[in-house]
Amino acid sequence: MGGEESSRRSKGKVKIIYKPAKEIVILDFFQFSRDALDQMFARLIHSGLPVMAQWAEGIIFVYFSLAPDTEELMENYLKGRIFWSSVNFALMPKYSPFIRVGGLEIPVLDVSGHPVLAEVARWLKKHARPEVKTETGIIRGDQAAP
Repeated sequence: MGGEESSRRSKGKVKIIYKPAKEIVILDFFQFSRDALDQMFARLIHSGLPVMAQWAEGIIFVYFSLAPDTEELMENYLKGRIFWSSVNFALMPKYSPFIRVGGLEIPVLDVSGHPVLAEVARWLKKHARPEVKTETGIIRGDQAAP
C-alpha cells in the first residue's frame, strides 16, 4: 500500500515553467479610427471568427499571430521570438469590458497586467497618431507617427 500512496502523490506533481516571449516581431500594423475598428470587429464576428479585443495603455487592439508551422518559425518560437502577421488598433483612453457594434457586444480584456501585451500596447501608443482622419479610417503602420 505504501507504493500506491507514493505514486498517487507523484502523479499530482507537474513542473510548470513560465517562459514569456522575449521578442514580438510585428510584420505590419494598422491604426484605425475607433468606429472603423469597431466595424472590423463586427465583420470578423459575422464571418464566424471569435473576437476578443485586448486593452492596455489607452489602446484597444487585436493581433494575428503566425502559427509556428515551419521549422524556422518553430525555432524562433522556442527561443522566445514570436511573429505576428499584423496588429490592428485604435486609441481608447478609458477601459470598458466590452464595446457595442450594431447590436453585438465584443468583449475587451484588460491586459494591463500582462508584461508582454502591455509592452506591445506602449509600443503601439508610441507609434500612433492622435487621430485617424482618412477616408477609410485606417492608417498603415509605415504611415504612422515616427
